[in-house]
Amino acid sequence: MARDDSFDGAWLVAEYVHDPDGTFVGVLRQRRVVEVVAEGRLRVIQTCDPAPELAGHPMAAFAGEWAFDLEVVGQHRHYLGPDVIGLGTQWQPGAMTGNGVWPRFGHEFTSYGVLVGPDRQLTGGFFSVAGRSVADIVGVAVPESAGIEPTLDLDAPLVRLDDSWMLTRTVGPLSVAVDRPSPPIERRLLTMHDPVGGVLLAIEQQTTFGDEQTVVSSIQVTRPAS
Repeated sequence: MARDDSFDGAWLVAEYVHDPDGTFVGVLRQRRVVEVVAEGRLRVIQTCDPAPELAGHPMAAFAGEWAFDLEVVGQHRHYLGPDVIGLGTQWQPGAMTGNGVWPRFGHEFTSYGVLVGPDRQLTGGFFSVAGRSVADIVGVAVPESAGIEPTLDLDAPLVRLDDSWMLTRTVGPLSVAVDRPSPPIERRLLTMHDPVGGVLLAIEQQTTFGDEQTVVSSIQVTRPAS
């Protein structure tokens, strides 16, 4: 099966868990394996190990093994369960967003994953219940074969935004901002500095509401001049 992304294989992941008010709580480490099981079909197996600091937090229930299949349909990824049901979109090679539910975990999610290099993936997302925020995640993944632990600089400076954006939340080095240029159009921007990887990430999503809702995303990875 010819594919133009590189999320396959075994990855070590560090997810830095924050409360919705931006307070850092602890790290959720996981081993994520993405393997081809049939033409156009992948299986994802995640083994998660929450830090002791997460005891009593909703993300502590993420401990253990989780698995789901996904079907590749053009630029879309249909998450078929059992542990994730939803839809992902690959906007360009190595850059995806997704949304759906974790039925056994009992939470809704939106997520992103962007390969900023062959050996580094910036990832994260937002968990909620009935629209109420529960946890914000900013994370990083590296191939297991690299033999190193993934790390992210939580103290990296926030990306400066122009006046058209309204900052709505921060998650460590990640900024989330929105703009409403007209009644039917909403823009959402996620930006972050990643000094460890030497990159700046920007994910801009525009939603147009109407008889038919449309969503378009633009994802950029740049290397700031030293």
